Amino acid sequence: MNLDIVAWHPLGLLTLMQIKGIGPHATDRIVRQFQTLREVFEASGKVLERTVPAAARAAVKSPAEWQRALDSARRTLDDAETYGVTVLSAFEASYPEWLRELPDRPPVLYVKGRLRPGRRYVATIGTREPSRFGEEVTQRIVSVLASKQWSIVSGLALGVDALSHRAALDAQAHTVAVLANGLETVYPKKNSHLAQEILESGGALISEQPFGAPAIPRNLVQRDRIQSGMSAGTVVMQTDIVGGSMHTVRFTLRQHRLLFAPVPGGEHAKEPKSQGTLALATVDGRELSKKLRADGDYLAMLTTVFARRPVAHGLASRDDYQKLLELLDAKANGSTSEPTANNAQLGLF
Repeated sequence: MNLDIVAWHPLGLLTLMQIKGIGPHATDRIVRQFQTLREVFEASGKVLERTVPAAARAAVKSPAEWQRALDSARRTLDDAETYGVTVLSAFEASYPEWLRELPDRPPVLYVKGRLRPGRRYVATIGTREPSRFGEEVTQRIVSVLASKQWSIVSGLALGVDALSHRAALDAQAHTVAVLANGLETVYPKKNSHLAQEILESGGALISEQPFGAPAIPRNLVQRDRIQSGMSAGTVVMQTDIVGGSMHTVRFTLRQHRLLFAPVPGGEHAKEPKSQGTLALATVDGRELSKKLRADGDYLAMLTTVFARRPVAHGLASRDDYQKLLELLDAKANGSTSEPTANNAQLGLF
């Protein structure tokens, strides 16, 4: 058994995460303390108490457990080679920059295709059943972002996600699909051809889930955190008050990223599918918290940080696209200043 493996390399990380009792957070903590897997194995009890969860301390002293974990990690890397997937360590330079900054970043990311270096990534999300309003604003806004060399991040789902990827491809822009399952398959199957087009265009499919993991509800929610987490901001094209997009909204705000929402006007403002988008852009955080039935730290954030303003920058007309670009550019360039109020007016259409 050779444990002279650099802990932060993909093989080291995969091995650690296979040890019983060690999850992503503990893996990150261990890697910051130890250079190699052997150092973990040979560490004294006092050192392990500071870094390794109690449930895993017996396992990291077991040669058989290390061998099992190492064999499993090597099989994963063999599978990655078979599927044309790169297993990327959070400690490597090519790991997405925004994502690396998160305390709950995945220790490893599975990547098929090509990620662009830098911080010009923006997430575009929304309902699986957009109305004409949702379809048109998605096409327009993605086209504007693509024209300024922003990479478009979405989730390959039906509806707004697929429309976002398609608009990016039509504009010859880079686009990344974040999946909630292992990259040996594509979910939903209906978008398999779109996924292939993304790869052929120089884009990427990524996931934090290992091979064989299904797109179950929990993984779909975790996927939402990756979409916002690797982006300077999120544009919610269209959503109702209740919907999967609201998970991404919550993650976006907690990650201190920019949030944008087109403001529907006229008949479009009455559509059920637009009520969430409308609320994000036009009501203050206190009122939004009631609509979302927020609780815990999310409730606290909405009723304090956003007590007097909407959580999203409203895109009320095409004139606001310049504001969208300026705020994203400032964020990507390291500026943290944002307007203290949002005075969006109705009337996108």
